Amino acid sequence: TNYSRTDRPEKRDYALRTSRCIKYITINERKAAADMADTTKRKLDASGIAYTAAASKRQFPKPLRQEIVFVGRSNVGKSTLVNALSKRKNLARTSKTPGKTRLVFFYEASPDFYFVDLPGYGYAQASRDKQEAFSRVTDDYFNDDRPIALVLILLDIRRGFGTLDLQMLDYVCHHAIAWQVVLTKADKLSRQAALKAEREVMEVITQYADMYGHPALFPISVA
Repeated sequence: TNYSRTDRPEKRDYALRTSRCIKYITINERKAAADMADTTKRKLDASGIAYTAAASKRQFPKPLRQEIVFVGRSNVGKSTLVNALSKRKNLARTSKTPGKTRLVFFYEASPDFYFVDLPGYGYAQASRDKQEAFSRVTDDYFNDDRPIALVLILLDIRRGFGTLDLQMLDYVCHHAIAWQVVLTKADKLSRQAALKAEREVMEVITQYADMYGHPALFPISVA
């Protein structure tokens, strides 16, 4: 998938923006679900958090808040992480069927931020039409000049970077978008194996960070 973006934030602001966003996602947000006014297509989750499910950019909410974006392969654990950070058990619906969701979900997790869950990529058993639909709606998002504050690139710690993950990493580096790698399913490995996997991922992070002049942030591991 090829992405394009016309704006390029100043590199000197990169570390500050990344630090602020990472600090935000690690703090228990007490004002979740406040300020819920501005989109007619949104729904209200049973937990009280409004969200919008968009199949194309025509259905995206107005870009009035900063957006923390979750990207990764199908079944990597994006929905689980969204639920954990929002302190809601079933806000983002998890599925045992990889590649099922073709929508972009905008969760109003804070008056200041959306959590944006993009469709998982790289599910080999998905039909060609479905794979093109995943690509199209993701292209719509990145080409829509959204106010992206941080992209969380989720990797299965047992597998590390794949080709599509590296394409995403190259994209956010090239366009100076703040990013952070999150390693999921860390509970599936022994402590020693997890440390080895973290070091291998960090080597790739350092390579791309050095190439583009960005800070090399150590990956965050989650269960």
